[in-house]
Amino acid sequence: MSIVPGGYQVAAKAKRKKVWRVIGFVLGIILLIWLVIRFFPVAESKDLHKFASDRPLVIAHGGGNHLAPSNTLAAFTNAYELGVDVLEFDIHMTKDGHLVSIHDPTVDRTTDGTGRVNEMTLEEVQALDAAATFKDLNGEYSFRGKGVYIPTVDEIFSTINDPEMLYTIEIKDSNDPELYQTMSEKLWKLIQHYGLEENVIIAAFDQAIIDMVIEVSEGEALVSGGRDEITKFVVFHKLFLNGLYQQNVHALQIPTEDSDINLMDGKLIRGAQNRGMDVHYWTINDPETMKELIEIGADGIMTDRPDLLMELLD
Repeated sequence: MSIVPGGYQVAAKAKRKKVWRVIGFVLGIILLIWLVIRFFPVAESKDLHKFASDRPLVIAHGGGNHLAPSNTLAAFTNAYELGVDVLEFDIHMTKDGHLVSIHDPTVDRTTDGTGRVNEMTLEEVQALDAAATFKDLNGEYSFRGKGVYIPTVDEIFSTINDPEMLYTIEIKDSNDPELYQTMSEKLWKLIQHYGLEENVIIAAFDQAIIDMVIEVSEGEALVSGGRDEITKFVVFHKLFLNGLYQQNVHALQIPTEDSDINLMDGKLIRGAQNRGMDVHYWTINDPETMKELIEIGADGIMTDRPDLLMELLD
């Protein structure tokens, strides 16, 4: 009777060895795949054309929101004269179909008027004082009552009129998805009209808008990833699986931290660059953080104080 238990133990032991061999084989395959993905990634490189730089690009947020009224020609011309690399601004569309530069869906915060941009005509929007609430670094309303208005994208391109000037333009979420198609088409036509296809990165919080821009431009537009795309890349990066990420965008414009996850990471920057993407950080106004981002190799820094960033880089 003692033979049966002994035979059972031998069989059980052999079965366990077989299971462990299978587990070891599977883990070995997984490790091999991980090593291949980790060290031999295959990526389609999509260079950022004129955005390539050997130092962080100075991206003037709203044209430099602390130096002049946000998203206005006063801000853009001031930033241009400072010598910034990139002008950043946001766009909405008026009731009569004009793309205008303004951050909010309403004019309430930055002008002396009220109302939603997409419910107002261009004439109504441009009749407002876009410097009504702006205070300069001395706390004074130095631009108020001096004819500062909300410009069209057409006016911005024609006023700056420099084929080397770079732009990042964000299509803002206006809670009206039907507008996105029209806005994407109009913006791309303006970019083509001025020959700025390689000078403009189009951004949006909603990845669906970015996908629409890609479709409208037949894949020719330079685009920054929406939140979903950025999240996907960061997840792959944190799991050391960059090689599984399929590049669909040209840049990632991100904060230094999101949901308690540190994004101010040199490895993340290099991982993105290896996948053909540049990393731009927003919105950085203190010199210490600017210094850190310069040191870890950020491709661009978006700031309300481009003057401070330029001093550091110089």
